[in-house]
Amino acid sequence: MNKKQLIIELAMPVLFIALSLFVIVSAVPMGKEGFFPIMSAVVLLLCAIYLFFESAIKRDAVVKLEGVNLGKVGITLLILIVYAVLMKKIGYVIDTFLLCVFIIRFLGYKNLIVTALCAILTVCATFVVFKLMLSVPLPMIFLNF
Repeated sequence: MNKKQLIIELAMPVLFIALSLFVIVSAVPMGKEGFFPIMSAVVLLLCAIYLFFESAIKRDAVVKLEGVNLGKVGITLLILIVYAVLMKKIGYVIDTFLLCVFIIRFLGYKNLIVTALCAILTVCATFVVFKLMLSVPLPMIFLNF
């Protein structure tokens, strides 16, 4: 692996290490409310450290940018930004359902019934995990309990 490829390979774990440390430092003052962000950041930190040493020691190319459709990546990032902006305006249930439908259709799956069913199941599963199990406040237009 050449020097440029090694820099690309090591940049991602370094970025994730920095991001996880930022989240940990930001969440510590939150007390009990910061438990979930800290827990997630610690998992991200451990994975990033492992990936860093794996990339540095083995020097195998993991990141392969050939054949990546940058247009699709850009559209997906744009949709995720729209999702975040619309979350407070149309609520978690509708917004997440529409995101799931878009992503599934964007990936090329054509069956509308299966797409809708997967989107409904995803909304229900994430609702149960975040709202009921973790007591994370979600922006709701209806079902606000």
